[in-house]
Amino acid sequence: MPSILGIGADLVKRARIESAVQRWGDRFVGRIFTPRERDYCFKFRDPYLHLAGRFAVKEALFKALGTGWSRGVAWTEIETINAPSGRPQVSVTGRVAALLKGMGGREIFVTISHDTDYSLGQVVITRDPSVPSRRVRRGGHTKRR
Repeated sequence: MPSILGIGADLVKRARIESAVQRWGDRFVGRIFTPRERDYCFKFRDPYLHLAGRFAVKEALFKALGTGWSRGVAWTEIETINAPSGRPQVSVTGRVAALLKGMGGREIFVTISHDTDYSLGQVVITRDPSVPSRRVRRGGHTKRR
């Protein structure tokens, strides 16, 4: 039976994303979002709310992995798409996929919620039970990851 490897959540203000898009334009959008994410978000009357949701999922996944985005990962290595039912799904590539595999990650579960001003992304990563957990030594204590 799989266990939980990590959980993460992030809340993003819609206006923050709109401001970044207005200031940096395609440079910001292309650095953060995949072409499929951009296509999906910009079909809505308010694309910034949907961009904020996908940004929140990326941040939540970094938190769930416990890595942050400083370990040579790219924002576009995390992509949120929607199943035909509308349910969001996450796929990972590159360094993020390698980190997930190395940690014994099995599945990524995601949810996104929006209101007028904010979007919330939440991620749960399950551990593959066939991959042994790593022991990490911190401050004289051994912790199981």
